[in-house]
Amino acid sequence: MFQLRSQVLFQSDFYQVKNWEYDFGDERKPTNGFNDCLCFVYVKKGSFLFDLAKDSYDIHSGYIVIDKPNYEYSLRPSAGDCSIFNFTNDFYRQLLEDLNLKYSFFFGNNNILSLLLKANPEIDYLHHQIMKRSIQGGKLEVDNLVIELLRSIIALITNSSAEAEINDSLRKYHLKTIEKAKEYIQEHFPKDISLCEISGYACVSPFHFSRVFKQLTSYTPHQYLQNVRLKHGEMMLKSGNLPIADISILSGFNTAEYFATAFRQKYKMSPTDYRSAVLK
Repeated sequence: MFQLRSQVLFQSDFYQVKNWEYDFGDERKPTNGFNDCLCFVYVKKGSFLFDLAKDSYDIHSGYIVIDKPNYEYSLRPSAGDCSIFNFTNDFYRQLLEDLNLKYSFFFGNNNILSLLLKANPEIDYLHHQIMKRSIQGGKLEVDNLVIELLRSIIALITNSSAEAEINDSLRKYHLKTIEKAKEYIQEHFPKDISLCEISGYACVSPFHFSRVFKQLTSYTPHQYLQNVRLKHGEMMLKSGNLPIADISILSGFNTAEYFATAFRQKYKMSPTDYRSAVLK
């Protein structure tokens, strides 16, 4: 018996999130495959058994395996459920350069093709949020979660934080980056914009842009976008009687429910109550 249900949960400009539900039965022969990109496999249920070069892995839930690109692998009989994160080769090259990973023990060693890590509570949380938000979240929200997951995994691999403080010269250099990013967000906030769209407009790689933006503004790109959208919604609530469902869409939220939840978190009252209070 060989069963594999593969579903793409989210497709971004620089990564893809897939869900695998599999039962490879009891066949003696392994199933061969080829991985052509940087890949993370997070095991949610059951086990995941595979061979890569001379290494054999028997992974169960709570573990992550990181595979480098362009290597064949063999899946051995097992059954379970896992999430797969595939990153584009362009993004992988930028990541190695941005974080100077070419000389790290894993990324810089051609003899190590994959690495097994035990997930910590932060990684479990981020994975859970990605699974939830990939269904109904916006592009920038999911991009931000995936970048945070990537930071946490790299921190485990390198035993150091990916959040090194930006020096004064780089801060001055990237002032234009932040100005252009804010300009793009202000002009496009009602749309479902992605991290690559903003970083591309600012002429910076997505991972590096995310780090620079947070350090220079104290907000992640998604947090900044969310606050712009909420301010727009607040102004519209003050200015007339447009239905709240319409205001939520015009402010860039997918649903009125999501807008109401985010609005209540920031303003400590529902959009309906806020409108009633300011229009008295």
